[in-house]
Amino acid sequence: MITGILRKIIKSSEVALLMTNKREQLRKIVNAPVKLSHSVFGEIKAVTGDISNTGVFVRMDDKPALPKGAHIKLQFLSSVYPNVSFNTRVVRVTDEGFGLVFVDYEYGGDRFTMNKLKHIWNQEV
Repeated sequence: MITGILRKIIKSSEVALLMTNKREQLRKIVNAPVKLSHSVFGEIKAVTGDISNTGVFVRMDDKPALPKGAHIKLQFLSSVYPNVSFNTRVVRVTDEGFGLVFVDYEYGGDRFTMNKLKHIWNQEV
């Protein structure tokens, strides 16, 4: 189940249903608008396909050519925390888009580990 951390980032109305699979982290189908930033393509808007506590799949029609391991900055456009941006790394490339793992996040000009985010937001719950 997606924790309170991701529920705070993504509006609950964008969460569709639970996907069951053999991954370590359960994924939910989420159609949330995001902005992706990279030096190769600048900034583009896309939509998530699914999300877990450790990563996200981003669907794109005109996907830029990026290899596994490329770093992309991701921002959830409809987030209740719009100033939080996630540093991600490409771990899967398909015809439909990219599988990204969350590396860390930035807020207020500072960079934090994902564990720090979990700790802070779990205190708010």
